[in-house]
Amino acid sequence: MKHPKEIFDIEPGTTLSFGVTKMSDGVQFALQCPPDKKCYLNLYIIGKKEPEYKIELKDEYRQGGACFVKLSIKDVEDESICRGQRTAQILSQKYEYTYEADGKEFTDPYAQKINGRERWGKRKESSEDAPEVVTERAGICLEEFDWEDDVKPGITFSDLILYQLHVRGYTRHSSSGVSAKGTYKGLQEKIPYISELGVNGVILLPCYEFDEIRREYETGSGIIYDEEEEKRKPALNYWGYGTDNTYYMAPKSSYASNPKDSSDEFKEMIKSFHKAGIEVIMDIYFSPGTNICLMMDCLRNWVINYHIDGFRINQDVMPSTVVASDPILSGAKLIASYWNMEELNRAGADKNQNLLAEYNEGFMTDARKFLKGDEGMVGAFSGRLRRNPSDYAVINFITHVNGFTLKDLVSYDIKHNESNGEDNHDGTDYNYSWNCGVEGKTRKKIIVERRKSQMRNAFMMLMCSQGTPMILAGDEFGNTQLGNNNPYCHDDNVTWLEWRHSQSDLELLNFVKKLIYFRKSHPVLHQAKGLTMMDYRGVGIPDISIHGTQAWKADFTNYSRMLAVLLCGKYAKKADGTDDDDLYIIFNMFWEEKEFDLPNLPLGMDWYLVIETSEGEFKEIHKADKTKKKRGRAKPQKIRKVNVKPRSIAIYVGLP
Repeated sequence: MKHPKEIFDIEPGTTLSFGVTKMSDGVQFALQCPPDKKCYLNLYIIGKKEPEYKIELKDEYRQGGACFVKLSIKDVEDESICRGQRTAQILSQKYEYTYEADGKEFTDPYAQKINGRERWGKRKESSEDAPEVVTERAGICLEEFDWEDDVKPGITFSDLILYQLHVRGYTRHSSSGVSAKGTYKGLQEKIPYISELGVNGVILLPCYEFDEIRREYETGSGIIYDEEEEKRKPALNYWGYGTDNTYYMAPKSSYASNPKDSSDEFKEMIKSFHKAGIEVIMDIYFSPGTNICLMMDCLRNWVINYHIDGFRINQDVMPSTVVASDPILSGAKLIASYWNMEELNRAGADKNQNLLAEYNEGFMTDARKFLKGDEGMVGAFSGRLRRNPSDYAVINFITHVNGFTLKDLVSYDIKHNESNGEDNHDGTDYNYSWNCGVEGKTRKKIIVERRKSQMRNAFMMLMCSQGTPMILAGDEFGNTQLGNNNPYCHDDNVTWLEWRHSQSDLELLNFVKKLIYFRKSHPVLHQAKGLTMMDYRGVGIPDISIHGTQAWKADFTNYSRMLAVLLCGKYAKKADGTDDDDLYIIFNMFWEEKEFDLPNLPLGMDWYLVIETSEGEFKEIHKADKTKKKRGRAKPQKIRKVNVKPRSIAIYVGLP
């Protein structure tokens, strides 16, 4: 082993940043270091078994429970290159590192890159037969990245359409049509599709360096057996939640088409999303017991170094008062299961410029129940539809990563998780789903058509609700997981999106595109503040009003499955500054056709049908000829009645 002072000048570091930091005159290594243990920084030539240099972290490098040591190359031949830059070049290109405490090596929790995890589901392990194969070590990433003129889109929650996806599963299937399947680059290749869909925000499932190889080996714990090789393999943690041996600062290298360049490939993907006007939100699940300083530094790292627009966090581990008041995160969107605004106010926390949002599973439950026609759901769903608090946003969804896909929600009454290897005991039993008459796949035309209509109904419920809608990737073209509502251990066709679409899939996709466009075209559907159900502008009707089969008379009885909602366009402005149109949305979740009143409009206005989900085609509006003026006083309008088909939703727009 060489003596480190042969090549490096070694002295105490001076910055507060943990991890590896490039400085003007060297490179600093910093970590939390137990004061009562003898610690070392071990520098390895990449791929070698023994360390090239072993640097003792002496007391002079310590500050309390932290240690800061700066290395700089002794000889720099080119005077135009500063010592810090030259040191960074040599360390990045040639070395990897670990730390050691009392003889036990460990990897830096602040590492920006983990060597040894380049292949998904595989680990390099040293052995007597292959002594040169190394275990996991921290790589050194200090190269500059050209962000060009990257600007975060800065889209408000009221204008956002979110799309939840898995980086690997989104393009891993052979039908994806991308050159780099299952990678950041592959996802980047799909940005034109995502943009054309109308989405302007993606939520990425964990794509930091989690350990996908599960450690359980007992029967019934999700084990997959390889009968040919007669050995058992641990099932994978495909989603990435709740794993041990997680490194929150590093992009997952096995998601990169070039694992040696995972950091730059991830940044290139983010830059491309931003160029397309699409925000990127990361789903980060902190395991219980994670150091709070590490958690905060993690979020700051992704914002500063990777230009991430926001996070979904689990605030049962990450204190909400801390994250919501951090100045570096003040421009980042923060999504959590709930926000206690009284607690935030008492703590003096910044409300984060209205960038807090609630991940709203309550909407999912009530919408699913109303969709399948449960009793007593009119009041609950109407409340969810108009809910839009002033202190924070709400993220509405009917499906998300944990549960049925939309296609499965209308195709299965019960979960079918047998392939998980847990005897179908895993996953929730409360899906609030309806198979429309037959469990699973069927060719019965009446069942197939009913399912199509129910999927359109679900999208209508989502896109016609205040708050921010979130679509589960693949739902827009009827992706299925074959009834599996907990495919956390599947890295196969169960979870990979199938991109070969049937005519029926394309019809649904086209419907969703038009529906998203319709929502964006009508700001009355996505207002920036909560609706009051009052006429506070003195225009004659409230901003929103709830009706039943009779106009101005809501029916909240237990047996009712009919609801109508009037949104007054005078409470929202279009992009050109004019008032939006009045919209009347009718929900008939009953299994028989129902007659509904259409409320009276001002003289000269009329209702025009835009869409009815039983048919699934947006209609061209053909206005009646009103060029001939009638003499005499205008007669009072009569209540106009319309029939709405069973289990369908209709939207009418008020126009002159």
